[in-house]
Amino acid sequence: MSYFQMKVGNKFTIIATNGAANGHQPVLKSDATGYDVFDRTSCKTVCRDQSFDEAFDFCTRRLILVAAKTIQ
Repeated sequence: MSYFQMKVGNKFTIIATNGAANGHQPVLKSDATGYDVFDRTSCKTVCRDQSFDEAFDFCTRRLILVAAKTIQ
C-alpha cells in the first residue's frame, strides 16, 4: 500500500503523516494525524502538521501569489 499524497499545481505536494511524535512518516489518509506540504521546486517541507484544509489553502494562496507576480 502506498501513502496519501496530493499534488497541488506544479509546485506543491500535500502528504498525510503520522505527526511529530512519530517522526512525520507518510501514512494512508485514514491514519493521518496531520498533513505536511512539500515544495517540489526547492525540495523541502514548507509547513507541517496542518489539517488537510489548512494545507490545501496554504498551497492555493502560494500559487495565487506566484501567478500574480508573473502577471505584473
